[in-house]
Amino acid sequence: MDTPTIGILGGYGGTGKHIVRLLLEYTDAHLVIAGRQILRARQFAKECNEQTGKERVCATYAHAADPESVMHAFDGAQLLIVASPTGRFTEETATAALEAGCDWLDIQYHTPKLAVLNRLAQRIEEAGRCFVTDAGLHPGLPALLVRYAASCLDVLEAANVSAVFNLQGGFPRTPSLYEFTRELMRSRCGVYRDGQWRFFSGLGAGETRQADFGFGFGMRLCAPVMLEEMQALPEMFPALRETGFYIAGFNWFVDWVVMPLLWLSGRVAPRLWVKPMAQLLYWGTRLYANPPYGAVVKLEACGWQDGRRQVLSLQLYHPDPYLFTAIAAVAGVLQYLRGHGRRAGLWLAGHLYNPQEALRDIQTMGVKMQQEISPIQGICPFCEE
Repeated sequence: MDTPTIGILGGYGGTGKHIVRLLLEYTDAHLVIAGRQILRARQFAKECNEQTGKERVCATYAHAADPESVMHAFDGAQLLIVASPTGRFTEETATAALEAGCDWLDIQYHTPKLAVLNRLAQRIEEAGRCFVTDAGLHPGLPALLVRYAASCLDVLEAANVSAVFNLQGGFPRTPSLYEFTRELMRSRCGVYRDGQWRFFSGLGAGETRQADFGFGFGMRLCAPVMLEEMQALPEMFPALRETGFYIAGFNWFVDWVVMPLLWLSGRVAPRLWVKPMAQLLYWGTRLYANPPYGAVVKLEACGWQDGRRQVLSLQLYHPDPYLFTAIAAVAGVLQYLRGHGRRAGLWLAGHLYNPQEALRDIQTMGVKMQQEISPIQGICPFCEE
């Protein structure tokens, strides 16, 4: 295609800045960054242009709740990347993207947006647009890693993905903190086992599992969290008997004090408790955080290859969780720009992108990857069968 124009809503925020810088380095695209804080957008655009020595970035105003402003800001763009914590305005921004005739990619962790996008799915397909959602670190990478395991093995029997992340200095007090808190309050616990999805009450304490993340994190206890992208995997791979996504804790205070309170408040009066719980999470991650810092996503899988039962272990690490999220998103954008990562319709990122290509790209952009595949002697250490 000709030199593309990509719009980034929230392109001057924590993750948005990383996305902009990566796109400047790894593509030749022209970029439009927009949001409510036009002065911040203009200042960042100026910095980017001075660093590159070219006028590739421009800034303008857009408010996610105002479709007209979004349409005006990204008029002429081929792709709109939503990097702002504006999941509650998904209908407005998605409608604006359709009216503007551009494709869509979002990195938001906001479960209610999926129902909105599903309602627009037929319109998206009829318009020939490509909408990709859940295109960040997690959600985003877990389903893609399971698909990667399936490409490495003739028969995939079990594949679990675990993650740990620890921010140096704790969570910043930004709007994304409140969106993340809402997700924790509404999160469900579930895993796929023995041919069916099993959901658990409480915090899934009875279904925790250990994962050795390496990179200084070592062995951590992880709890199951249900991600939409995982639900279709048993249909994709009929031999799959077990899969799930597990998340490790932050520190003793957040794990044993904040998380139970988040779960309880999310079922009693979620709207009333969002702000106090976000503040508690903010202070808990700031006051009790200890190194190592960064994020690790780990795949543990087993199956059959060349007539032998094999175990596959893969770890992805980056010292900056926000940059890791941006890298995961830009890996998808690179496939989009190459052409084969664009298909009309509504897609979950973990289902759309080529896993091998994505892993090559994220390594190029600075993520460390460790992989080991070996024959199983006796009981599988991951699925214990």
